[in-house]
Amino acid sequence: MLGKISTGAQIDLEKVTKMSYAQVAVYGFSDKVGLLSFPQRDDAFEMAKPYSSKTGAIIDSEVREWVSKAYERTVQLIEEHKEHVAQIAELLLEKEVLHQEDLVQILGERPFKSSELTNYDRFKQGFQEKDKESKDTTEGKIVEDDGSTPLEPEVAPA
Repeated sequence: MLGKISTGAQIDLEKVTKMSYAQVAVYGFSDKVGLLSFPQRDDAFEMAKPYSSKTGAIIDSEVREWVSKAYERTVQLIEEHKEHVAQIAELLLEKEVLHQEDLVQILGERPFKSSELTNYDRFKQGFQEKDKESKDTTEGKIVEDDGSTPLEPEVAPA
């Protein structure tokens, strides 16, 4: 698994490259480039970069270094947590889609808890409240037949 980069990683490599270039050349996160911002222009007509070739080489070098360090750290984490990675891989082969509960079962609860609800927790809570309201309004009440037909899922012909 480690040491082999497949064509399936192309989109991940593209994303990490774009994010790194943005951090270095647009957001000013690099000490070597400094607090400068060179946002990419959407002008198809502008061919020149707003910086020198020397600055471009510094940006390229910095991005390569950042991506390389991130890759090394990722490999280190995978090796440190090899058992968990293997369990997740097995479960993915079995289920194809994992949910938070699946990950908690394998990895355990997060070692830190936020004092505020996460967006995911708010999302789940909204569905739990709707389910509760739905049960409260139908429990103990006789629902009258209004003559309409129950909704049936439509099945498209094969």
